[in-house]
Amino acid sequence: MSEPPMDIELVLHCRVVTMSEVEGRLEAVRRLVVPPQAVVTPAVRDELHRRNVSLAYAAAKPQAVGGLRLVALTVDVSSNLAPLLAALGHEGIEVQPAAADCLIAATDRLAAELGKPHTLGLLLTRHIAAALCLANRHRGVRAASGIDAPSLAAAADAVGANLLVVNPAEMAAARLRQTIIEYCRGGPRACPAVLRERLA
Repeated sequence: MSEPPMDIELVLHCRVVTMSEVEGRLEAVRRLVVPPQAVVTPAVRDELHRRNVSLAYAAAKPQAVGGLRLVALTVDVSSNLAPLLAALGHEGIEVQPAAADCLIAATDRLAAELGKPHTLGLLLTRHIAAALCLANRHRGVRAASGIDAPSLAAAADAVGANLLVVNPAEMAAARLRQTIIEYCRGGPRACPAVLRERLA
């Protein structure tokens, strides 16, 4: 009697797992292993379910989000963000919240804070385009935006983002929280070498 086939494991190392990462690689695979903080798109999850492939996250590295400082400013936001900020605190993120009346003042303040070690910025506003333009005029500020964790991870990695700009009115509370947590888990990112002369 022949032995049952062993489970075949596919291990990926990308932070965002899309269909292009798994296409043509799931034949005979029974388990997909991704990094601890990886974002797995719904399409990939559906495909894994269809093929009866289990999804597993690799063991987290000892270094956590703890020690990271997040300077969070709000401009022209009416929603109550206290639950969001509390949830970030539970993730080990030191949140320093403040409100500002003016986008210019907010981006000036964030630019000054981002020069400090282990610091990321968060700007919550409904004026996304203006905020991105104002923030990115400051040397050393690389602001990015996204409507969910996968799009944000891609944008943040592309420019080594150190400032996230989001409109909390455009996201459900859970998605907003997860998007910000994923951004913080990436930690302070280095500016890509090819862009360093202009963006660093």
